[in-house]
Amino acid sequence: MQLNLDFFDQRDVLPSAPVAWEQIDEAARMAAIEILARLISRLVQNGPSTEASDE
Repeated sequence: MQLNLDFFDQRDVLPSAPVAWEQIDEAARMAAIEILARLISRLVQNGPSTEASDE
C-alpha cells in the first residue's frame, strides 16, 4: 500500500513523466532491494536505538 503525502500535489506531475525507479535496469533494482532488505533486517534485529539522556 502506498500513501500519498498531502503537500505533494500529483496533478503537477505529467502522466508521461518517467519514474526514476523504472529508469533503473532490473539488476540494479534487485541489488537495491537486497541492500534495503539487509538494512531493514539489521535495524529490526538491533531494536530501537536509545539516546543518552541529559538527566
